[in-house]
Amino acid sequence: MSPDVVSIIRDIAIIVMAVMVAAAALALIVVVLKIYPKIRRAATNFEAASCIMLDTTARISALVTAGSEIGSFVWDLVTRIRGRGDDKSEDDGNPNN
Repeated sequence: MSPDVVSIIRDIAIIVMAVMVAAAALALIVVVLKIYPKIRRAATNFEAASCIMLDTTARISALVTAGSEIGSFVWDLVTRIRGRGDDKSEDDGNPNN
């Protein structure tokens, strides 16, 4: 084959590949533009769901913290009441008082 024929075949192959790449890029652009509103809506819904989950988690965490503080307060009261009862029983049995 002469070099002129090879260069013509190469040029045709380059043009065909350029057209194929352009067609693929155009198809990709069309697909993205068609699904863009759906993707945007999904992102907005995900953001709203994330805010709801974050708010719910914060409320649950606050409830757990409040329950822990109440439990600690009750435990402290029980310990003080038991401590008073133990002090009185020791004072009654001690002959030095």
